[in-house]
Amino acid sequence: MTGLAALNPFFLSLLPLAALPILFHFFYRLKRQTRPFPTLMFFHRLDPKLNARRRLREWLILLLRCLLILFLLLALARPVWFGHGQEGAVAVVMLIDNSGSMSGPGEGGRTKLKLAVDAARDILAELHGADRAGIVLLAPDPAAQLPDGLTQDKTALKLGLDAIAETEASGSVAAAVERAMRMLDAGAATRREIQVFSDLQQEKWGQPPVKLFPPPRGLGMVVHRIASPSSGLPNVSLTQVEMPSRPVVAGRRFPVQVRLANSGASAAQVRLNWLDDAGNRGGLDVTVAPQETRETPVTLQAPNPGLRWAIFSVEGDDFPADNRAAAAYVGVEQQSAVFLGKAADFGYLPLALSPMGDGRLSGVATSFSTFESFAAGPNPGFVVMTWDAILKAGAEGGARLEALRQFLLKGGTALVTPLPAGTAGTGRKPDWLAIAPGSLQGSSNGLALTVLDKAGAIFDDVRDARGEVALRNVKVFRYLPLRVESQAAPLLGLEDGAITLAAQKVGQGLLLASGLAFDPAWSTLPLKPAFVALAQGMALNHAGAQGGITSLVAGDPPAGLPAGSEALVVQSLGGSPLDWKGPAGQFTTFPRVGVYALRLGKETRWVAVRSSEKEGRRKFIAGDTLAALGNLAYSVEGMSGSESARAEFRREERSLDLSLPLLLLAFVCLAMEGWLANPAPLKPRPAAIR
Repeated sequence: MTGLAALNPFFLSLLPLAALPILFHFFYRLKRQTRPFPTLMFFHRLDPKLNARRRLREWLILLLRCLLILFLLLALARPVWFGHGQEGAVAVVMLIDNSGSMSGPGEGGRTKLKLAVDAARDILAELHGADRAGIVLLAPDPAAQLPDGLTQDKTALKLGLDAIAETEASGSVAAAVERAMRMLDAGAATRREIQVFSDLQQEKWGQPPVKLFPPPRGLGMVVHRIASPSSGLPNVSLTQVEMPSRPVVAGRRFPVQVRLANSGASAAQVRLNWLDDAGNRGGLDVTVAPQETRETPVTLQAPNPGLRWAIFSVEGDDFPADNRAAAAYVGVEQQSAVFLGKAADFGYLPLALSPMGDGRLSGVATSFSTFESFAAGPNPGFVVMTWDAILKAGAEGGARLEALRQFLLKGGTALVTPLPAGTAGTGRKPDWLAIAPGSLQGSSNGLALTVLDKAGAIFDDVRDARGEVALRNVKVFRYLPLRVESQAAPLLGLEDGAITLAAQKVGQGLLLASGLAFDPAWSTLPLKPAFVALAQGMALNHAGAQGGITSLVAGDPPAGLPAGSEALVVQSLGGSPLDWKGPAGQFTTFPRVGVYALRLGKETRWVAVRSSEKEGRRKFIAGDTLAALGNLAYSVEGMSGSESARAEFRREERSLDLSLPLLLLAFVCLAMEGWLANPAPLKPRPAAIR
């Protein structure tokens, strides 16, 4: 910071008080009055110049009194002229932008972050004596061991600079500046500096702050702009990895959607790679059109039950820090599906779920039982029954329907279908069931089947490369139209508006109700290849299967952590290494891509982190106005090598405290005012000789 700055700016607001003597002079001076006097003989002997001199002396006294108040207030404001005078003690915070954009190349082939750290190291070499320094990162990094607050320990500061590494995270400028201000506010130095090293990416520095901490007294801020040369290549960001929300059966392959975005003006040809926790690798070449987003399907396989993960990365584009994503999922043991009835009651559905019945090909083993055996327990993960059995049990009452309700409340999934050879049957549906079948309807030419809820989880395995549900050209010849209450949601229907598949949440579980028997006499659906995927989606649609896994963008704080001192252990399972222990309230964020386990007491959570796509946007501020700093006083300096930052800091380290000269001027004004206000008595004028 150069120029004048007041360390106690409050007294500057009192400067108008310097005009008080003038106000007193005009409002409290004596008014002239005519008084009778017996003779004027004594006044005739006065010098006519005395009256003019008296008026001049009064105005000089008035001016000196105003200057006295003015100089006193200025001295109390403690003005300092930075950049001039002698070197003095300084407290400086080096705010280093370690966000993902700084991992890009800078001048000389080194990364911008490396240039920033080298410049901060050169400024550290200029500190001496009572100077103190601290380090603040734009993107908090728990892996970087930095000194706490301001310190004179240069060794600790050098080790802190050495610990700064590239991240894949974004960061908040206002939050970082506030941390730097709080650090400086805790010290007592006269000169306080924040030295910022950044590429000034528009995404972070061009956004006005929501809230900014009041600056400490005498704060100076210098922002060193690090140039960002362009390679000319298009940039592709890995913006999302969409994992299945249902259980993934161990040994069974499943689809994953990877979203890539091209922010450039030309088409990008890149390679998408992935590596899972078992060491299996894969890759494919992808072309992404300019200014477009592309969904790329990838097939993974869970080798064993338990928590599994995969790391995805993109190579061949302009910028690396927005090219990675970690995804985690839970692999489960082989699932079981129980059909309450005979095989002939369910058409092609048992064959679609498990061709051999033992689950070797699909991961779902099928068996046949009775409603009575189901009520006696234990319950499977997926159960299929007919409308005839439901309505008959409703008419008879008893424990069978209550067993079904308890099964659903605990998170099970059930499917109800018509009998292929007949209608729904007679009886009464339970009160808690919000779906009921109507009478049998038919169409000789067939009605087209339509998808009513394209976002339904049971359709995840039936989507094409564009994310559309691939149930096309399906004709329905017989059906039971479903009556659906507000607690349920329709999933499939017909072109005439009839509903043929609906879902109802019951506690933690899901009830699927079909108006179609899965038989070719009812529709062409069982003859379509997508029917197998649809059947698998219904059988494995267990709620909350991946509930213990949270997906985050690097730089975002994890939600749900207590703010107190409860012990937290963070351990990296895959991707970037991170091992952290301490109070939960002190953990900040995940700055790099990886899969992490968070152990809080007896509870364990998992977090999958992907890189921030915002860091790959190549828009940088070229001017000297930074909206992110609000109304703070700062200067922007171009950094051509670390020596330029060092020379700038050396020049600004000089300061001149003007308080003492102002106090001396106030004393001079007081002395002169006293001399003029108390003049020596006039000598009597000698009488004229006649």
